[in-house]
Amino acid sequence: MKVEHREAIEKAKIHGTDSMIFAHQLMVHDLVEAALFELRNIKVPFGRLGEDDQQEVIDRITKQAEEVVLTAVGIISSRSVDTIPIKIADSKFKEKNITVTGVVDAQDPNRHGLIDLSGKLALLVLAPNDYAEGLDGIRAERDQHELPLSAAEIIAGMGTERRQEQQLELAEQQQQQNPQDAGDTANPEFQGGKEFGDFDYDDASQLIVLKANGKPFKAHWVQSRLAIGTDQVTTLLLRLLDDQVIVVETEGESALDHSYKVTATLEEVVA
Repeated sequence: MKVEHREAIEKAKIHGTDSMIFAHQLMVHDLVEAALFELRNIKVPFGRLGEDDQQEVIDRITKQAEEVVLTAVGIISSRSVDTIPIKIADSKFKEKNITVTGVVDAQDPNRHGLIDLSGKLALLVLAPNDYAEGLDGIRAERDQHELPLSAAEIIAGMGTERRQEQQLELAEQQQQQNPQDAGDTANPEFQGGKEFGDFDYDDASQLIVLKANGKPFKAHWVQSRLAIGTDQVTTLLLRLLDDQVIVVETEGESALDHSYKVTATLEEVVA
C-alpha cells in the first residue's frame, strides 16, 4: 500500500468514515470542482456563449467526469489495488485458453506495476463501460442566426420601395414642368391664395378622401376639383402618397397618368 493511501485511510478512520465512503465523497468533490472551475473562469453566462465555446466547456467537464468515474470504478472493482485502464486490441480463442492483447497508456502512473506482473497471475476486471450513456443528449446550443423576414414584412418592404419609386417619378415630372407651362398660363384662375388654390393641405386631403368615395381617380380629377395647376397637383399627390392617404392603383404612361385610390379614412385624415 502506498503511503498516501495509508494516510487517507487513517484520516477516514479518525473521522469515523470507511475509506470506501471517503473515496465516494472525494469523487463528488472532484465533480463539483470541475464545475466550479468552469464557473470561475467563464467570461460570460453559459447561455450567451457561442456554440463552439459551449462545446469546449462541455468537453472539459465531460473529460473530468470520465476520469472521476473511471477512478471510482477502479476503487470499487479492484478493492484499492493498482489499476491500469487497458484497451483490448485483440482476443484469440484457442481450445483451452484465450490470448488477450491489450494497449496501455505509456503515461499511466501505475504502468511500472506491469513489470512485476510478468509471468504472474493477475485479475482482469471487466468494468462496465456504459457510464457515459445519455451523454449524447448534452449538446451545445446552436448559434442563433438572424431569422428571415416574414411574408408580411417582405410584402410591406416591397410596398414601401414601390411607393418611393412612385414618389420619385412624380418629383421628376414636377421638375420637368416649366413654371410657365400651358396649363398654368391658360388657367390663371387655378392660382389661389393658399397652398393648393383655395385650400391648405389638410383641407385638400379631406376633400379628396370625401369626394373620391373609394373610387379610383387620376391627377386631372384632383386638379379640376381643387382648381390648381400641374405643379401644385404633383406636389399634393406626392404628400398624399408619403402620408399613406392614397396609393397608386394602376400605373399610367407617366406619373400624372397613374390611377390613385384613397386608403385612409376621413377620421384618420382629420386626426
